[in-house]
Amino acid sequence: MLDDEATLCSVEILAEAVEMAFVPGILELRTLRDALNEALRNRSPSAVRLAYSAFSRVDHDFRSQITHHALELAALRRRSAGPTSPNTGTGGGAPARSSNRGIDGPRRA
Repeated sequence: MLDDEATLCSVEILAEAVEMAFVPGILELRTLRDALNEALRNRSPSAVRLAYSAFSRVDHDFRSQITHHALELAALRRRSAGPTSPNTGTGGGAPARSSNRGIDGPRRA
């Protein structure tokens, strides 16, 4: 059983990013979505490896879009978590974004 919270958080963020970029009918995206959900359910290293393998088979343009969404989601989570102790080695965060800008641009069909 995987109990590394950072890895599980990364898988969760990636699963959310895949949902944001999801286009019905694209088999690789459905396979990736299913693999990430399975990794979150099972919490096993082999399920995480399978999800990574599924991600590596996704088209480059979709991977770039998913990566963009994941980085934005991670920055939002970091900001919403609030300040951290200087002793934890985390913190800093991404620069503030103007309130009129969303986390993703126009969707491609």
